[in-house]
Amino acid sequence: MEKLYGLLGRRLGHSWSVPIHKALGCEGYRLIELEPEDLGDFLSREEIGGLNVTIPYKRDVMQYCDEIDPAAEIIGSVNTLVRRDGRLTGYNTDIDGFLYTLRRAGISLKGKKVLILGSGGASLTARAAAKTEGARQVVVVSRAGEDNYENLPDRHGDAEVLINTTPVGMWPKLEGSPVDLRLLPKLTDVADVIYNPGRTNLLLQAEELGLRRAGGLPMLVQQAKRAEELFFDRAIPDAETKKITAQLRREMTNIVLVGMPGSGKTTVGQELARLSGKPFVDLDGEIVKKAGRPIPEIFAQEGEGAFRKIENEVLAEVCAKSGQVIATGGGAVLWSENRSAMRRTGRVYRLRRRLEDLPTEGRPLSQAGRLEEMERVRGPLYAAAADRDIWNDKSPEETAGRIWRDFMSEKKKSILVINGPNMNLLGIRQPEIYGNTDYVDLENLITAEAEKLGVSVSFFQSNHEGDLVDAIQQAYFDKVDGILINPGAYTHTSIALLDAVKSVGIPTVEVHISDPEKREAFRHVSYIREACVGSIRGHGVQGYLEGLRLLVEQ
Repeated sequence: MEKLYGLLGRRLGHSWSVPIHKALGCEGYRLIELEPEDLGDFLSREEIGGLNVTIPYKRDVMQYCDEIDPAAEIIGSVNTLVRRDGRLTGYNTDIDGFLYTLRRAGISLKGKKVLILGSGGASLTARAAAKTEGARQVVVVSRAGEDNYENLPDRHGDAEVLINTTPVGMWPKLEGSPVDLRLLPKLTDVADVIYNPGRTNLLLQAEELGLRRAGGLPMLVQQAKRAEELFFDRAIPDAETKKITAQLRREMTNIVLVGMPGSGKTTVGQELARLSGKPFVDLDGEIVKKAGRPIPEIFAQEGEGAFRKIENEVLAEVCAKSGQVIATGGGAVLWSENRSAMRRTGRVYRLRRRLEDLPTEGRPLSQAGRLEEMERVRGPLYAAAADRDIWNDKSPEETAGRIWRDFMSEKKKSILVINGPNMNLLGIRQPEIYGNTDYVDLENLITAEAEKLGVSVSFFQSNHEGDLVDAIQQAYFDKVDGILINPGAYTHTSIALLDAVKSVGIPTVEVHISDPEKREAFRHVSYIREACVGSIRGHGVQGYLEGLRLLVEQ
């Protein structure tokens, strides 16, 4: 008798489980949609080998199990069923996936106040994970419970970690967010169990606020890996989870191009489609199809407002699909809803050219002689939409190649930011010299820029010379790609720091908020500068961002 393997649920059009399990070696894995009244008869079938269970049946299936794994019993939710010797056993592998995801994202629950949104099966898993990880307090938020969305800010404004287990923001209803994170000012971490889209509106806001965050795709793959181990009684290395997660992201994520009119989005997009094998979608072309007339005619007859409305509708439809190369119009970023739609399902690249190189023929707004004003208004919006900036100053093939290499890259360049003595007192220490930005805000500023540049950053600060030397040496063993260092007063005294940078051979940029050479004479000497690839002085906290960009170019 051929064994049956698959995902059991009620509506499964959004599921990515089949390609995941096939990648793990289960070729016959399939989707099984059932109505509640059919659940008992189906689970009595002897040919069941192994099933995963999703919404809304994670608790309903428990009554049909001959045996339930103790961990699943404690959680109160089953997402994996295995039939052995005629007996159906229930397990919970969601907790394996959830804990893997948190650790992968660097999110710790230990000693934290944790908010869990939702009260379904995934919520039970999150609660068990919080208990396992030693959370200080766990609060479950539901629509009608004692802790609800109306009283959340007043009762739990001190929460540090938020976990969303509701379906708000899940495909196909991509709009909306379960909560406004700005109402929870103490938050440091956000996790969302939704995996489609890759970035829900909740995660987009967490990104905007500079919070650590984790989406649901690694959880989905890791729980599937654990389920396969139970199905076939075999060990699978965690490296498979990482590989499959990366592969799914590459296959499902859209590549979205934004930029000024004439920046080359269509030409580069067509070349990217050739390189990637993804279908190419020209947003302006789709607008023409929907409107039944050329874009200049829409502008002439109905004005820019009418055009933007059509653009918004078409962009939402296009970006709800996955695995495409999308070339947007120059003004698509003007509406915040459009920027969110691009980022939810895509990695967004801003194509840049010098204004004098931008063609204007056939472009109504460009022909009006307003390119400089257009760039002034739209520049910040392109920056807000984009994950990476790419200068399109070479051939379309070369530009497309740079984007494709970035898109395919799994390893980000890593930069270590080191700050020396008294830098922890930023905002307090001589604000007339060092400004009002505090140390936490400095880290957030650098982190946001790093994400734009596609690099990862870590931070180290100490008031002790030996600790700074240790951090530089450890960077060698951690295979750090670059060091951005403000040695503070040790700039002028420490040969040990100079020797450490020389010893590790890691490209290093020296940065100072003020310009030491315009201050007291004893500050004019920099020992470490001799070993650095660059030195940025007197540009305030923005100098850190300049240094980061310099290291990325190395």
